[in-house]
Amino acid sequence: MPSEPESGLSTPILAAFDSSSALILVHDDDDGDNTQDIDNTDAFNFSSDSTQDAQESIFLRPYIPPLGSMTVFLYLLSPYLKLGAILLPNTDMSLKFSLPALFLFATLAAFVRQIWYMLSRHLRKVDLQDVLVNAFSKSKGNRSVRERIRQSVRTIIRASTGVLRLFLATTYLREGTHALLPSLPEDIYISNWAFTLVLAVILYPFAIARSLSSKRVVCATWASIVTYLLWFICVVYAHANDSLAVHPGWSRMGALWQGITTIAFTFSSSSTLSLYASLKAGAHTAHSAASKSPLSRSFKFISFISVAVAICFTIPLLVLAAFPNKPKVQDAPSHRLGPFIQSLGALTLLLGIPSILITAPSLPIPERLRHTTTFPLSKALLFIVIVILSLAPVNISRVYSDIVLVCALTATYFLPALVHIITHFFKRPLSIIVPTIATSSPNTPNNPHSTNYSSGLPSLADSSSSSSGMFTLPNSANDPLLQRKELMLQRKQLGKRIMWDVGVWVLLLPVGGGGFVWAVGRITGRW
Repeated sequence: MPSEPESGLSTPILAAFDSSSALILVHDDDDGDNTQDIDNTDAFNFSSDSTQDAQESIFLRPYIPPLGSMTVFLYLLSPYLKLGAILLPNTDMSLKFSLPALFLFATLAAFVRQIWYMLSRHLRKVDLQDVLVNAFSKSKGNRSVRERIRQSVRTIIRASTGVLRLFLATTYLREGTHALLPSLPEDIYISNWAFTLVLAVILYPFAIARSLSSKRVVCATWASIVTYLLWFICVVYAHANDSLAVHPGWSRMGALWQGITTIAFTFSSSSTLSLYASLKAGAHTAHSAASKSPLSRSFKFISFISVAVAICFTIPLLVLAAFPNKPKVQDAPSHRLGPFIQSLGALTLLLGIPSILITAPSLPIPERLRHTTTFPLSKALLFIVIVILSLAPVNISRVYSDIVLVCALTATYFLPALVHIITHFFKRPLSIIVPTIATSSPNTPNNPHSTNYSSGLPSLADSSSSSSGMFTLPNSANDPLLQRKELMLQRKQLGKRIMWDVGVWVLLLPVGGGGFVWAVGRITGRW
């Protein structure tokens, strides 16, 4: 296993403040992306979610709105209770396949959120673009070439993120329109495109909100959770009375939408880093005298709870899919729930659109045009494009639904593993701890037994060399307690680092690579 800069709570780092210490902090000045980073003493510390005030100051950015714990929990849970969960009752899979797949992808969802969290703390960057640019750009060579490469990487990242947000919101609007339209009274006739425009006008005030802290967006997202719970209750009741119909949107999805991929899509999410930064900014705003943050402000705890709640509201849907309804008389009272089920599912999707558009990158509008008006031109144009795409024919909508699936699964499972491996295996460390040699002084006694410690530690000079006036290490590096504690902490962190490295390689090769091979075979018609 390659050596990594993060080593947990390393005691010699504390000794770096001592002028006589033999352990010093050496920054990699050649890496342009790391010139403002600080030592990563807590990158692999999974026992604590608190940071120093100096470290938390990096989260105080204008584009990071402070959010409370419940709001962060809301945005972490909401993506799990949307399109993927609504389509689960139609997967028609046996429980011996569907339940292991659900627990696997739910675990991976919590795992990749932890990866983003660790990368953010390790790199001291709170923006997803900054983390990705740091991973995929060069750290050596001509400065102008490096800057051009970073700019190109940033453009590709913005474009990919924009495509995912654009097509995901389009799919939500399209499916919401198709599900609500049949639920209208029979004496009201309205075409599909006209009804789409009506819904767009209603959603527009929510779509142009400035940030995730906007009350309009928070209320809309909470309302989508409520409508999903009502939909869930109606679906369970309808299935118990053998009257649950297949969701019509299942037939409009692309070729890649199968049972396993739908389960994987259910636990796909984004905006993990921005929510982590918003939680830290909210914690800094509501700073208390307590020395340690409460558990309710722990991002890891909130992320785990959101995944656990999502599992509770998706497992029953797989049970319904494994035991489809038996034919029953169509005029049974339970069949009247059909329009309510379709309407509640549509409202769940439509109310989830604002939170997607807010996190979408802005369009490349000329700066002069942006400064001439306070009108949110970028969001308005993006919303217009979404409305137009939602009116596309079924053949086109199936294509971009497949694009949504591929982009969502890649961004959720494959990308964080790849960034973790590049950052910790192929990138130069942000900082290293090295031994140095200092001139001995009468006030710095030497330890004659300093060479009797672990071979993994730097060898220390013996007392005979110091008595002859030769250079030796100062007393802080020869302290037996200090050296033993450092070795103990290194061994303790080694197991955790191996666990996370194995996990990301599993994500990268079996999950990511296997899924890519399956998708290619599915598109080419080989299976």
